[in-house]
Amino acid sequence: MWKGRFFFIVGLVCLLALPLLAQEKPGNVTGAWYLKPKPGMQQQFEQALKRHMEWHKQQKDTWPIYVEQAVVGNRPGLYEIAVDGHHWKDFDARAKFNEADDADFYANVAQYVDLVGSSFWIHHPELSRPMTGDAPFAEYVEEHLNLDGESDYLLVLRKVREAVQKSDYPVYWEVYELFNGGEHPTYGIVFPHKTWADFQPPEQTLTAVVEKAYGRDEADALWKTFFKTLHCVKSEVWASRPDLGYAPAAK
Repeated sequence: MWKGRFFFIVGLVCLLALPLLAQEKPGNVTGAWYLKPKPGMQQQFEQALKRHMEWHKQQKDTWPIYVEQAVVGNRPGLYEIAVDGHHWKDFDARAKFNEADDADFYANVAQYVDLVGSSFWIHHPELSRPMTGDAPFAEYVEEHLNLDGESDYLLVLRKVREAVQKSDYPVYWEVYELFNGGEHPTYGIVFPHKTWADFQPPEQTLTAVVEKAYGRDEADALWKTFFKTLHCVKSEVWASRPDLGYAPAAK
């Protein structure tokens, strides 16, 4: 969000006044790269990607690398390679490593794929409701906002999260804001699912949860505000592919 960058700068100045012993907050930057195997080369691509991840293991890379594959939506067969939980400065410190990483990737993997795109996202834990444990599937909902709708959109997300936190509503999500690499303002909501059966919506609706927390009039006003902020909404389902990713050795 554009105005958010101004407040980020102001906040950074304030942080400089804090004691030096203050612990640094966890990173919230996610980098994502989207690849699509060339026709008839999916198997070769996956084998090459596994060899590339073996290269990361040999280098004793400290960054986990996550791989997902689109299985439902208008981008079938697309693969996402992502790193998350970082600060911006971490990418500076990794510049030399990335040169060698790119060299190995282009020598071994690039011949089998087309690079579709890349993007950077900011994770918002204060808007999220994380699920514990692994999730083989992720329902990804991408919400494109009207240029003047972001503040109202965020207000509704906070209110909905507060309502759900006070309930036993069995739905979890992570919120990401597109920082660069697409149409602005855009937010991605990731709903993890442990099984396909888990996609079945709960008997209690989210509308009912919000109405119980705030009353019908305020709940109706919140939803009207929310829908006015939206330009369009897209959805997909992604399958986790840990067999193609990389996990650093435990320390």
